[in-house]
Amino acid sequence: MSGWRAGLVALALGGVILGAGWAFTRDDTPVNPGSTTIPIEADVTLACPPAYGVVCDELAVRLGATRTTYRPGSDITASTLVIAAREDLPLGLDVIVFARTPIAIGVWQERAPALQRGCSISIQCLIDQAGVAWSDLGGPAAWGMVTLGLADPAEGIADLEAWRLFVEAGADLELGNHVRLRAADEGQLTADLILFPSRADVVVSSEVAIASQLDNARQRAGRLAVFYPDPGPFVSVAVYGEGRAARNLAEALATEEYQALLGSLGLRPIAGDARGLPDELGTPGAELGPVDPAARDALIEAWRATVGG
Repeated sequence: MSGWRAGLVALALGGVILGAGWAFTRDDTPVNPGSTTIPIEADVTLACPPAYGVVCDELAVRLGATRTTYRPGSDITASTLVIAAREDLPLGLDVIVFARTPIAIGVWQERAPALQRGCSISIQCLIDQAGVAWSDLGGPAAWGMVTLGLADPAEGIADLEAWRLFVEAGADLELGNHVRLRAADEGQLTADLILFPSRADVVVSSEVAIASQLDNARQRAGRLAVFYPDPGPFVSVAVYGEGRAARNLAEALATEEYQALLGSLGLRPIAGDARGLPDELGTPGAELGPVDPAARDALIEAWRATVGG
């Protein structure tokens, strides 16, 4: 097990182990501050989108819970705990936002220096260099042209925010010719980048989706270098559970002890600096405000006109 995946949460024998502090039982009765256990039923199901798969897999193993996939619109049962982007969960739920993840740029590390010779790596740089021969940037001719990977912005908020950056930077119809890796969502996008490394040199998605594939990249195709749009959007990560057992775990994820662990998972706490981030991750740029809900349909139409699908 890799370092960033290790040290998640101490979950054993149907209990979540917390540090000193108040905990809550299933009937909402506070446990004395000296108590360190929150009871969790064994039949809780953890549901996460593919981009959060490594985090969810690790948590499911430690909890002894069933693991399933969540996609926007999926049913949430009384025994299900969902971890997903806040805006990908149904409106009106009493969710707990416990983490954040910025939109990031993932580049095959061996190609990053050549791309940087052409421009400082940014969204505008990607627009300008898409389709340019790597040999013109000082790289080997065998690399072909600079190609991109993006996910469908109609499927999730992180994909929408990533595409928004291209639209606001002035991407035109020509860009679509160089988006050679396309996926239904960011989890599939980053997984496909590793499985088919020749299909894209660069992907833009949430940092946690890129972080979920860092180990696989090292083992299969090389390291990924990570860069950040400046300014760039952040996505809020929330947890939701209907049953009392699921709700207890949701509350645990928002405690100080668990917030300190988020960096090792490729996530960032809702406040303060992340600790223990994977080596490839760095410092995000200034935060860009969220996408205007009124602009979403226009962004999706721009995707269909430019990239297709």
